[in-house]
Amino acid sequence: MSLLDIVLEHEATGSSRCDDMLGFVQMPDGYALMLNPDRTHFYWLNEDGVESCIHWDKWAMYRGAKQHKEAGAA
Repeated sequence: MSLLDIVLEHEATGSSRCDDMLGFVQMPDGYALMLNPDRTHFYWLNEDGVESCIHWDKWAMYRGAKQHKEAGAA
């Protein structure tokens, strides 16, 4: 399953992809920044189907995705 398919599944339940909320900073390749249906917390998804915990800070989610990607590359 591709990242787009995973994102579409989450959007079908009311979540929104919001990578553009990071301005010129981009999520790591293969990751998407998501906003939950209540619009209160962020989380990330990756192309392997992994979903992070939620957090109110989008930058914490960005850092978490970077750390997750780096840990997987090691």
